[in-house]
Amino acid sequence: MRPILFQIGRVPILSYGFSLAMAFVLCTILGMREARKRDIDPDKVIDLALYLCISGIIGARLLFILLDIPTYFRDPIQIINLRDGGLTYHGGFFAALLVGIVFCRRSKISGWVMADIIAPLVAFGYAIVRIGCFLNGCCFGLPTGVPWALACRAGDPTLRHPAQLYASLASLVIFIVLYAVKDRKRFPGYLMFLYVGLYSISRFVVEIFRDVPRLIGPFSIAQLASVLFAFGAFACICILSSETVEEPSPIEQR
Repeated sequence: MRPILFQIGRVPILSYGFSLAMAFVLCTILGMREARKRDIDPDKVIDLALYLCISGIIGARLLFILLDIPTYFRDPIQIINLRDGGLTYHGGFFAALLVGIVFCRRSKISGWVMADIIAPLVAFGYAIVRIGCFLNGCCFGLPTGVPWALACRAGDPTLRHPAQLYASLASLVIFIVLYAVKDRKRFPGYLMFLYVGLYSISRFVVEIFRDVPRLIGPFSIAQLASVLFAFGAFACICILSSETVEEPSPIEQR
């Protein structure tokens, strides 16, 4: 593993932070490009990207802490320690979702249109960040003897599933699927619902190989959440696809 990617003088550049920054920059650029095609001010995308990034990190950290409150009661200083990971994707996603809804309403931008712009980029950014997890040595997999097993923890020679790379590859496939159908979506918001459904399926599968606590039998809390979100997302797709939904204007009118 390589938690410190490189150094600038004496300043270490952490792999996870670097991957997060790269995901933010690339996704923002792609989002601005897509916004121009839909007559949305690209500056709005920059503002939204900043809000989503900040709220996503805060939400991801808060949920992680809530799932292990006793540990942080014993050592509160660990609340701000992010060097070993400590973020939950579901918490970050829904915190960013709420902030995004508020931003779109205040900016008089169609939330559904923006959701369709963002959905493929979320998948792309997630794929990049999971590579950062791999380099950082967090979110590792279960011990295994498969030919591609790797030592995923610093100081631990145990060969494990590179679950981070599984997640990254799955998200990259989701990005390709969403990008391929983005001009053939069935209704406004379709890409976001499809993303949630596909991500939930991929997360359920990847969790099988991750070294995480199991809540009920062999299932982790993320797997149980994934089942609910996948069912909800695909149910919404089925219901909304059967209705005639008019494409909203990118700029909502009062």
